[in-house]
Amino acid sequence: MLQKSSSNNRQVRRTRSWIFGALMVLMDEKPYNKITISDITEKAGIARQTFYRNYDDKDDVVYEYAKNTMNTNFLNIEKNQDSKKQDAIILTFNYNYIIKHRTELKKILSVVNIENRILRAMQELPLSLIKLFKDKLSKEEYAACRYKICYQITGCLRVFLDWFLNDMPLPVDKLAAMINAMSIPYETFYRNIPSVVVRINKTRV
Repeated sequence: MLQKSSSNNRQVRRTRSWIFGALMVLMDEKPYNKITISDITEKAGIARQTFYRNYDDKDDVVYEYAKNTMNTNFLNIEKNQDSKKQDAIILTFNYNYIIKHRTELKKILSVVNIENRILRAMQELPLSLIKLFKDKLSKEEYAACRYKICYQITGCLRVFLDWFLNDMPLPVDKLAAMINAMSIPYETFYRNIPSVVVRINKTRV
């Protein structure tokens, strides 16, 4: 469980940075499942109680980094603001950020249980966005919307993460086009349900 100490505190942020940095170095030296809390605290130059004031375990360390990265840099999820177009939920992957930080991202995303935690957490935002469509949809449409969005968001993320972890075998634009083509057309059964659209942001970071 995160947020054991306030992350707004400068000393807390610095301590967490040391802990994360130590874990990243250790992951170059040994398998993740062989790394102990003692290894981390020794490498970071902190006491064990300092570690436990900030995290419950090492999974929390990489999850916090992954969560913060996904929420602020790696991926943006938002409702289409253009009322003239079909309603949509837009997933925008920041390609340049991914390339710039690929070493750290690949290390943490290779930890399988972290990927699963990320996928569960990333459902929270699209599910909150779905509520914005509730007044436009019938009860049946709203239920279908919820299931469709959950299915597509999770599917898009899994495909993108698999692509990233397997050395990006396709050009990123082609990957985005493929994901969009695989999405279930909203016109099939429910015309009012928003679509999910994947975009790639190549703005330099």
